[in-house]
Amino acid sequence: MKKLLVTAALAASMSLMGCESTQTSSNSYTDVLAQADKLHAEAKAGGYVWKQKKMKVSYVEHYKAEAEAAAKKGDLAKAMEAAQNALKSAEGEVRQMNAEVTPPWQK
Repeated sequence: MKKLLVTAALAASMSLMGCESTQTSSNSYTDVLAQADKLHAEAKAGGYVWKQKKMKVSYVEHYKAEAEAAAKKGDLAKAMEAAQNALKSAEGEVRQMNAEVTPPWQK
């Protein structure tokens, strides 16, 4: 019986902690896009924009366009997913820009 009570108390506390973290981390997709734009502008100034040779726009701009199109259609889940992808790409650009890595041929 004692094990059951301890397990139930742990499960309840874990579920409450999970709810607390999701409430504080939820942002609207416009906030996420604004943050992605800010980071992307910083990476662009440093010359670290991620895109393929055949792409006309960068990954951040591509995902941003997807988010705006989904928001116009009313699909907020897809808009938020695309906004999160734009933010991840922008964060990656900045991380790469700030990394202190030397190429093997320069060692």
